Amino acid sequence: MASATLEGRIAKETAQALGDRLRFLNSYHSNLIEGHKTSILDIEAAMHKDYSLDEDKRYVQELCAAHVRTERALMDEILKNPPDNICGFDFVSKIHKAFYEQLPDQHQFPQGRGGFTRHSVTPGCLRDSHISLDGGRTPHGPHARLLPEKFDEFSRLYHPANFHGDERLIAVAASHHRLMWLHPFRDGNGRVGRLFSGLYMAHIGINRGNLWSLSRGFSRNKQWYMTNLQSADSPAEDQSLFDQEFFADYCLYFLEVCLDQVQFMDKLLGLNRIDARIEGYIKDRDKARGAVQPLDPRSARLLKALFVQGQIPRGEAKSVLGMDGQSDRHARRIVSQMIQEELVRSESHRAPLSIGFPTKVLRSYFPDIFDPSVLGEE
Repeated sequence: MASATLEGRIAKETAQALGDRLRFLNSYHSNLIEGHKTSILDIEAAMHKDYSLDEDKRYVQELCAAHVRTERALMDEILKNPPDNICGFDFVSKIHKAFYEQLPDQHQFPQGRGGFTRHSVTPGCLRDSHISLDGGRTPHGPHARLLPEKFDEFSRLYHPANFHGDERLIAVAASHHRLMWLHPFRDGNGRVGRLFSGLYMAHIGINRGNLWSLSRGFSRNKQWYMTNLQSADSPAEDQSLFDQEFFADYCLYFLEVCLDQVQFMDKLLGLNRIDARIEGYIKDRDKARGAVQPLDPRSARLLKALFVQGQIPRGEAKSVLGMDGQSDRHARRIVSQMIQEELVRSESHRAPLSIGFPTKVLRSYFPDIFDPSVLGEE
């Protein structure tokens, strides 16, 4: 599969570091779908509890940071201690609860046109009333009294054990729609649905490194995403009554989004392009910073090697830098500066080196996904 091929092309340590940075991108695009625009810089600030003084901007920062933390924690759980049934209510409610319990008490309420309502989202609990997506005119999903039964049907039908091979990805596509149709919670169903689908894919061995973003694919044409979801909806009272042709079209749309994002990242991560971008960052950095201590141009050699190899023992850094025959002290000084600037990571003075992806390099390394509007540098 294309996703497995992409993950196989990148060293484990590089994929882990990059994948974690791309969680910010997942958060950015998922919240953009919900009508909340922020930036990678604002999300990063929120992760360090550095919030805007503007209440609306702070709220969006909180949502994005909660998304990153929830995805990070539950992905770790999926990889280390996977649930018996990822489609079961125990796990899906855990996503909802983990997300909302990170928000302050005053923000654990649905937000309407007039601000926050008086009804708590009740993190991790099924909704107890009908819900509408068109201002109250038409109920969406099953009646609240039917939710326990309908969710039980959902969890049994889409249990990963029921599927094999390519069927599993089709099951992810189908379960995304059915969970969004169920709308099991008072609020946050879109975010939970997209988190769920990413976790479901990781659970069945797809995109475990988080090297491509489903939410980015959806947000590129939000209206088309919503249209495809709604076209395959069931009548509110009966989950079984839906147009199978529209549902098949929706599943095809979902799979096409996945493939598009895999191919996009595969092209973006082409090694010849990464090499040139790393060299470009070093040159542009020194031009822009003037009197600030420049990086030795040979630093690019180490960065390129780390990207490809994942890890390099500290003792080999001097050779990779092309400094054989020169003093060890000079090589150590270059490596130390790169670690201070977070371009290179190391757990201790003796630990191997690996590549880092601080925010300042994202625009240079990956300009097609971290452009100034996404980063917040406009």
